[in-house]
Amino acid sequence: MKKALGKVIVAFFVCLLSFAVVSPSPAMAATEFCYLQQEPDCVRRLPLSGDLLYVDIPSYVSAIDVTYTNYSTEYEAVFNTNLGNPIAIPPYQSSEVITYPVQPASSAKFSNASRVTDTPVQIRVVAK
Repeated sequence: MKKALGKVIVAFFVCLLSFAVVSPSPAMAATEFCYLQQEPDCVRRLPLSGDLLYVDIPSYVSAIDVTYTNYSTEYEAVFNTNLGNPIAIPPYQSSEVITYPVQPASSAKFSNASRVTDTPVQIRVVAK
């Protein structure tokens, strides 16, 4: 009886540990979406490094203006995109606007790739 009870207790703790390992935490990356057909001037904040933004580009859009903004007062922000090279923005609410040609009826991906986890950034995408 004691052996069986011991096995049940061990199994219970193993279940608790496995739940703790797979449970989402605030440090996990978030995913945001912009649908330019519904929201032609889309603004999203990506507060943590690793956060993603997917942009759905309608069939009538051939270019987008993207404004990258760094809200950190201490750290450089780095943005990755599948449309071009990584963008580095210095601290103190610095911004940079880049126009990208895009394939109509496609999608674009952006990410906060900053080295410091809690570097808050903002991406604004405007259909042209």
